Amino acid sequence: MARWDEILSLPVQNPPTLEFSSGEIVWSKVEGWRDKLDRIALIPFARVDDFVRGESANKDCPSKFHVEARRRRSSSASYKPKVDGILEYILYWCSFGPDDHRKGGIVRPSRNTYVPKKKNAGRPNTKRGCTCHFIVKRLIAEPSVALIIYNDDKHVDKNGSPCHGPQDKKAAGTRAMFAPYISEDLRLRVLSLLHVGVSVETIMQRHNESVERQGGPCNRDDLLTHRYVRRQERSIRRSTYELDPDDAISINMWVESHQSLVFFYEDFSDHDPFTLGIQTEWQLQQMIRFGNRSIVASDSRFGTNKLKYPLHSLIVFNSDNKAIPVAWVITPSFASADAHRWMRALYNRIRTKDPTWKLAGFIVDDPSTDVLTIKDVFQCSVLVSFWRVRHAWHKNIVKKCSETEMRAEMLSRLGQAVDDICKGHGTVDLFEDCMEDFVDGSEFMDYFMGVWYPRIGTWTTTLKTLPLASQETSAAMEFYHIQLKRRLLNEKNPDVYQRADWLADKLGTKVNSYFWLDEYSDKVDFARYWKDEWVSGLTAWRKALKIPDSNVIIEGKSAKVTDQHDGDKTYIVWNPGSQFGTCNCCWAEMGYLCEHMLTVIKVYRRKGYITPSISLLQYNQALMDMLHCSPYDSLIRDHAISLAVFVRKQLDALIDLESSRSSEDPIEKQTDNIIEQQTVGDDQDRELASGTHSVSVDISFPNEDGCLDGQDAPDGVANDLGCGLINEVISGKSAQLESPGNQPSMPNDSDDKQPVEVAAQETDSCKAQLLNDESSLTRYGLERNAEDGNCEDELPCTKKCKKDGEPSSQQGSRWLQ
Repeated sequence: MARWDEILSLPVQNPPTLEFSSGEIVWSKVEGWRDKLDRIALIPFARVDDFVRGESANKDCPSKFHVEARRRRSSSASYKPKVDGILEYILYWCSFGPDDHRKGGIVRPSRNTYVPKKKNAGRPNTKRGCTCHFIVKRLIAEPSVALIIYNDDKHVDKNGSPCHGPQDKKAAGTRAMFAPYISEDLRLRVLSLLHVGVSVETIMQRHNESVERQGGPCNRDDLLTHRYVRRQERSIRRSTYELDPDDAISINMWVESHQSLVFFYEDFSDHDPFTLGIQTEWQLQQMIRFGNRSIVASDSRFGTNKLKYPLHSLIVFNSDNKAIPVAWVITPSFASADAHRWMRALYNRIRTKDPTWKLAGFIVDDPSTDVLTIKDVFQCSVLVSFWRVRHAWHKNIVKKCSETEMRAEMLSRLGQAVDDICKGHGTVDLFEDCMEDFVDGSEFMDYFMGVWYPRIGTWTTTLKTLPLASQETSAAMEFYHIQLKRRLLNEKNPDVYQRADWLADKLGTKVNSYFWLDEYSDKVDFARYWKDEWVSGLTAWRKALKIPDSNVIIEGKSAKVTDQHDGDKTYIVWNPGSQFGTCNCCWAEMGYLCEHMLTVIKVYRRKGYITPSISLLQYNQALMDMLHCSPYDSLIRDHAISLAVFVRKQLDALIDLESSRSSEDPIEKQTDNIIEQQTVGDDQDRELASGTHSVSVDISFPNEDGCLDGQDAPDGVANDLGCGLINEVISGKSAQLESPGNQPSMPNDSDDKQPVEVAAQETDSCKAQLLNDESSLTRYGLERNAEDGNCEDELPCTKKCKKDGEPSSQQGSRWLQ
């Protein structure tokens, strides 16, 4: 009993890596069988497979562990709880053992009627008497924990000699030099290529060519056989999604046979809707890799008019800021009150793999989404993307209005209404005015009145409450929408769209394979198999960065963009400088943001023809709110400054240098100057507290020197924190810049002194991080002040500001509610 008390008192170890081996675990020694000291450790039971994969990837002796024996207690069987009771027992053995098919080796008959085979081709390379093995026990006392007992950790035979791998001299020139099976990456590559229609012969031909180029086999993947690929192809060809004529029964059977792909499943009941959450192992890895301290976006209404149940995608953005689906949820309503159940299951699955994983922000595209549930589960800020609404408006205006000037004017008015609402001084009345002014476009207005007007109220509230995602994020989500549409909705028989089993099966096989191949660098070797479903490449935002400014010619209310590849071809952009513009290219005709519109926006911002985007305004406001509302407590103030510096460095590391031609980012200069212009005097803190109530919602922007207009660059320690910005607001320049009736004047083409927009999607991530930091800072300040007896429920600076009016942090704090 004392021995088990010692075992159960050990810490549960959970390394923050996708896979881990015995070298990353601290082992304890206890007395085992035959007075032998066994090494033991406790890990989460859900991570046993990660440990097995990590042990198989041993560089000194590559191998693979298989299940040699397993005993599992039935869940329905009654048992007496006891400290050493076992729910599950698994014996993992190196695949080069335990039998030894070498000459003179010992082979254990699996049954009494064992008959040796006449030909055991290949067996001397696969069974060499390796004694390395370990045991996994799932205890009744701790069902969520796995006890690992490592009996023999050396890859040797019974004589203690190396029996495979580089240390075994007799294994040289044989398959025993490498692990007995191909790697997981090659297995996924083969399956993905087969799923998208590449033939077995082509796969093997390309593989053999790559092995020849490197001078022969040098790892286990180089030993891929035609037989293995043919067997996988046959399995895929014979599989079917329709396991039963009844769709409900069939989807149940599919879930039972694909447990590794399902992270949540709830069948229809009297109280709960049907919900199926799908996530492959590769998607889980991408979510951990690209979602940690970053953004996850939701595409929540795909296939509403075609599929039996709409498809909801959770998306992360890779190093090129392209969208990668990391989970699919099939359910009648994404905004269901039961969404917290599958969200919690997904979050727990990720945290089991990586306990340090944390989300910076979550982007929604539906105003009815349960924002409180997202904040509660993921503990992050929530942003909203308007791309779906803008796309629908643009597509229907092009479809229902034939006059180009009318299209541009209608889109301009709608865009101005959205901008005013995001800035906080717009209402639903703006859309009512649009409908009254454009009675000539009756066909579109009838569509707008019937489809969108009932939803405008909720959208207006959401746009005022949540910060707006950037244009780069919108472009990435639009491109993902196009990819998913071509890869999923391409069936010849439309009847399959009404089956949930077809949808689940195709997502987990073909669709996942296409997105896996998007990240595969050598996919050009299979170019002759490319179809529409292989659509990939850069998003419209990234394409716009490659178009030089010299290709843009501004002509009155429109702009011409010369094609990069064909100088004789030009595209005309109306309502230039706005994401609600229109272009005569085929991409924009379908309602999407094209590279020509985004190029013109880039040029207009660079020349100062338009104000910075709503997303950047909100990012600046979040930064200023955190800096300007620092309380008396110097520790909290120092914390605020450190957070600002941290976010600025994050932005510096992520900014795409192609998006800026200037030598230094003006936002960086502005933040540097604000941080430099501070002291730690309590009197100056009080002056700041008394003055912050006059800070405008819309802030001013730095000039070419990186300072605010009317100020000189600081030569040393300057005034109080942010005093320059307060002076700027007092002078009225901020209000003038952002007033709805005052737009920046059109400067000369040679005037290139205005700030350049920073990388948009990185701004989303940093803005979400700022909101998280501001929220935690505010909570920290409340707790400190409550302890000191200064104020029970308000920060000191906020309390003082309320004497004269609303606190300066009201605009920023509304995003935190």
